[in-house]
Amino acid sequence: MNENGFNNFNGQNNQPNVPPAQPNMPPVQPQQTPPYGYGAAPQPETAQPNMDGQQGGTPKPPKKKRKFPKVFVSAVAGIVAGGLLTAFVIMPAVAGQSALPVQQLPTKEEQAQEQGTGDTPSLGGDAQSIQNIQNPAVEIAENISGSVVGITAYNKQLVSGQEPVEQALDAGTGFVISETEGYILTNNHVVADGNLIKVTTPDGEEHVAEKIGGDSTTDIAVIKVENLGIKAVPIGDSDSVKAGELAVAIGNIRGETFNNSVTVGHVSIAQQEIALDGNKMQMIQTDAAINAGNSGGPLVGEDGKVIGVNTAKKYYSGIDANGNLLTSEGVGYAIPINRAIETAQQLIENGSIPRAGIGITYSLISDVDAKLWDTPRGALVVDVTAGGPADQAGLQQNDVITEIDGVDLSNGADMPILSQKAVGEKVGAKVWREGREYSVEFTLADMNNLG
Repeated sequence: MNENGFNNFNGQNNQPNVPPAQPNMPPVQPQQTPPYGYGAAPQPETAQPNMDGQQGGTPKPPKKKRKFPKVFVSAVAGIVAGGLLTAFVIMPAVAGQSALPVQQLPTKEEQAQEQGTGDTPSLGGDAQSIQNIQNPAVEIAENISGSVVGITAYNKQLVSGQEPVEQALDAGTGFVISETEGYILTNNHVVADGNLIKVTTPDGEEHVAEKIGGDSTTDIAVIKVENLGIKAVPIGDSDSVKAGELAVAIGNIRGETFNNSVTVGHVSIAQQEIALDGNKMQMIQTDAAINAGNSGGPLVGEDGKVIGVNTAKKYYSGIDANGNLLTSEGVGYAIPINRAIETAQQLIENGSIPRAGIGITYSLISDVDAKLWDTPRGALVVDVTAGGPADQAGLQQNDVITEIDGVDLSNGADMPILSQKAVGEKVGAKVWREGREYSVEFTLADMNNLG
């Protein structure tokens, strides 16, 4: 999972107002589909993030190719193995067995509704009073560590003639937020790619977990283990956190290599805006050491209550005059617990959070590039999500969106945040293609159900 400078863990229609297809346009290279309405591709100086998607790959400009600098990022989730293997599911045919009834596979939306319970229990447990206020970190570690678990996501495959193969993909941390229901809070990027999730408790026992839901925009996920019997962590108030307060991070660094490691520091900045996978987020910055495997673990305040979910670490702060990377030390980030719990409640109730968008990856065109490419300024379409609103409206790679939802992009403005709108709402836009401008209307769709 890539972040900007952080490590964390072509269909078309025939409507008259839609840009016509261009047979001479260069073919679209396969790219990773953005999870939300649209996402910004890296820029030469500063990437342009947006809540509607993730950053795209190198765009193909209309006339000249541009070279974009690399962004130095990686996840604080521990990457256990690379590359997904193709899974071949073999249904055994046994003579004399009655056939199973044929049923239609559920859609993503139906599956999310089935996973959601429709009822949100009370989240969080009781806090224990801190006796040694001069050095509370020891008591905090003792009180919270028992509620912290290791999480590993696997790709489980059924291969003909072999025992099931489980390939470990990512490893991170989570913590119990409901003792009765067995709900565990973690980062979405820890469990997003796995079809099998296992939880390891502090006593070393391993349990198979059910994924209740995940949200890439907030990077929060909820999993569940029945009858886990572990108390929930006390939940604090991240809105009241101030710079200089004690911060204790607990997590399974490098998977289970350093189980329940405790690092101690302070809150550096109570509210710091960063771009994570193209999404602008308000985070708690801390100098408590955050390492691979800490993803999804708790950041605990001086009163012994959880104030954040450890998510990212910044390794590089920039480049010097000679082109050398400037490393960063003690710059870790945690999602404020207030926002995390709010997201968790919605995931428990509904299984997912609707995110409206049009389904593109874009790159903002600078004034210099507009002159070089002989195009207007705006959002250069880098990739189009198959079946999404942009695809249905006929948008293609190398189109330039000059205006959308009343926002004029030709003067350098960024794309509006469409994810805050309702699914099904209509949004108008102006699109430039090879010297002509067209009027387009999109019907916003839930990006969770695309791709």
